[in-house]
Amino acid sequence: MIRARRREAMVQKGFDRAMTFRRILVGFLVLVLLLDVVPLVAHREADARGENEWVETTLRSLSLREKIGQMIVVAASSEFMNFASERFAEVRKQIEQNRVGGFIVRGGSPNEVAALTNEMQRLSKLPLLIAADYERGLRMQMKNGTPFTTNMGVAATGDVQAAYRQGRIIAEEMRAIGVNWLYAPVADINNNPDNPVINIRSFGADPQQVARFVAAFVRGVRDGGALATAKHFPGHGDTATDSHIGLATIEVDRARLDRMELVPFRAAIAAGVDAVMTAHVALPTITGDRHPATLSPQMTTDLLRRELKFDGIIVTDSLGMGAITKNYPGPDAAVRAIKAGADVALLPPDPTAAIKAIEEAVRRGEITEARIDDSVRRLLRAKYRLGLVQNRMVDLSAVNRLVEKPENVQEARRVAERSMTLLRNEGGLLPLAQSRAASALYVVVAADDDPEEGRTLIPQIERRVKGARILKADPRTTEAEYAQMIEEAKRAENIIIAPFVKRAALKGTVALPDRQTDFIRQLLALGKRTAIVAFGSPYLIRQFPEAPVYMAAYAIEDVAQEAAARAIFGEVEIAGRLPVGIPGMFEIGAGLRAQPLDARAEKARK
Repeated sequence: MIRARRREAMVQKGFDRAMTFRRILVGFLVLVLLLDVVPLVAHREADARGENEWVETTLRSLSLREKIGQMIVVAASSEFMNFASERFAEVRKQIEQNRVGGFIVRGGSPNEVAALTNEMQRLSKLPLLIAADYERGLRMQMKNGTPFTTNMGVAATGDVQAAYRQGRIIAEEMRAIGVNWLYAPVADINNNPDNPVINIRSFGADPQQVARFVAAFVRGVRDGGALATAKHFPGHGDTATDSHIGLATIEVDRARLDRMELVPFRAAIAAGVDAVMTAHVALPTITGDRHPATLSPQMTTDLLRRELKFDGIIVTDSLGMGAITKNYPGPDAAVRAIKAGADVALLPPDPTAAIKAIEEAVRRGEITEARIDDSVRRLLRAKYRLGLVQNRMVDLSAVNRLVEKPENVQEARRVAERSMTLLRNEGGLLPLAQSRAASALYVVVAADDDPEEGRTLIPQIERRVKGARILKADPRTTEAEYAQMIEEAKRAENIIIAPFVKRAALKGTVALPDRQTDFIRQLLALGKRTAIVAFGSPYLIRQFPEAPVYMAAYAIEDVAQEAAARAIFGEVEIAGRLPVGIPGMFEIGAGLRAQPLDARAEKARK
């Protein structure tokens, strides 16, 4: 009994020691954590105080006209300009006289943009927000940068993290050249196959899937150090009208808007999106009028600001687009946009007149100065959080090290490869075995007179097939040339048709023109083993419902052409899935898998 009690006492003593050691260890870890957290909290509080002090001090230093200038973003060509030239004088005027808050840059090269943004920042009293429409990277506006495919192509991979990585890489390259505000991601749901302006810019037709990709892209942009912008609120997908040309109207009720269009915007806001761009679309069933959302207080203030509780920057789409200029001429549109709740009037046709008109509206009492102050605070906060108060310049010597990194280019190529989506494959024509490749006729059909259409695919084919027979049709092709190509096709065993349809503003359609469509139908009617590899909108298959083999590449850009070549010739697996439905033909998620030829050969040997 005594021994048992002694053993029990010894066990208890050991337990007490263990508990004491555990308490000491926990206390030590808590102390270490506090040593880390307390300075971090103090730093954040100090930074918040510093931000607030700079914002309020700066705001008080501005005249009403200067504050309004902060709410205007104008365009600047990024092509080379001598800074003493007449061309640059207009940029200088906007900075020094109108005191604009930012610019949207277009064109140029990375080095030219970097030099331009540095000079603009040097001239400006306050740091500038420099914006760009780099939805799929710098290549959207220039010949350099990591070459990403379209959003629809990214979604076809099913890899949400690919959207995150793309957003981060784009932001890092932007910041390297002095651009800090990205007008992306496109958060529109493309649920109208005839949409000529959104289409492949969208992540798809399923609201939940689009929301996941949008949120990931937003996080990537923010982690890359730039401002992200969800556009075009409350949704520009369900229309066949290009708002660059005229006012788009979406006849949906509020329940449908909540169920579909608003889902990605809610996700973007939850992900911390910095800005939302309003759309030039009318929603008469909801608002009771035909004013575009950009000029509608019900959409901009009531829905976006109050109901969705978005406290970031609200920026209009370009006020120079046809949907606005045809119906709201002159500077009136800028006044209406600010009254509706916008913080930034983007690209008013006459910036000076717009500033004056807004100022007069304040003087008349239509807009309160407190309302102007709220917008300017948001813009100044964004500039502070971007680090522009501490350093608004970029290192010109670093541009060639930060833009178009080989590892980023490889990432973009992998995503493009994984986007290829095989919707039909009768007879297993794709991928092309070596014997079939040698006996095939390759036909590039370009919808536009654009050298980009086929410029990469053709040499990719020639590199893989010695003596390949390649034909090209475009808007300049004559009837005699079409007839000659049909005769050539009659002698082929296999035909690979590559139609290219460029999505572009002001074009009004993403369909292949009638003459090129008839030509492809004639080729299909020959009864040969024929595949269509579509570059651009996947909806193109509606023009060729009889096509026995069909693969969607989602883009016309070089990276998609390279990826398609690797898929056609069996160098990579084809595994993409359709992010949109094609009415009467394919559901969302459709797609066949096709193994690379070496994998097929290995399987056959086993």
